[in-house]
Amino acid sequence: MEHHNLEAALEKAGDATEAPPPPKGGIPPQRLPGFIRWPIRTFFLPFLWLDIAMQRVARAIVRPPYKQAGKCLKRGNCCHYIMMRKPRGPLGVIFQLWNTEVNGFYLRSQEPHEYEGHRVSVMGCRYLQKDGSCKHYAFRPMVCRKWPVIAHFGHPRMLKGCGFRAIPRDGKGTFPD
Repeated sequence: MEHHNLEAALEKAGDATEAPPPPKGGIPPQRLPGFIRWPIRTFFLPFLWLDIAMQRVARAIVRPPYKQAGKCLKRGNCCHYIMMRKPRGPLGVIFQLWNTEVNGFYLRSQEPHEYEGHRVSVMGCRYLQKDGSCKHYAFRPMVCRKWPVIAHFGHPRMLKGCGFRAIPRDGKGTFPD
C-alpha cells in the first residue's frame, strides 16, 4: 500500500460503519502465552500512570495550542488503523515484538508505509470488541491512552468521525473542520 492508498484507507475509515476485513490469512495468534504477557503488562502499568500524570503536569505548565472536545463514539475505527513509527535495526524488531506479543496489536499489512514523512506500520488491535469498546481497557497501551493526539507542535491527529475534535485555544474554529 503506497502513501496515497494509506491516505485513502484512513479517509474511508472515517466514514466506515463496519470493520475492515482482517489481514490476509486472518489475525495471527500471539505466540507469547497469557501467563507471561499479562504479568508484564501489569508490571508496566504504574509506569504508564506516572507518565500520564507527568504529561498532565507538563500540559498545565505549557498549554498546547488546541484543546480536546467531544467524546469517543466507540466506533472502533481508530483501533483498526493504529500507525506506529517503524524503528530500524534490532530495536525495530524488539519494538514490533512488544507491540504484537505484549500489547496485542497485529500487522494489517506486512510492508511499511509512508505517513507524514515517516515509515510506519499499520496495525489493528485484537482486543477490540464488537460494540467498539476495549476488552482490556484498564491495561491499554500508551498509544491508546494518548489518542487522539493533541501535541504541542503540529496539527492534532484524530480520525474523522471519531467524535473528538480539537478547538484552538484562541477560540477560532475547530480542527478538523
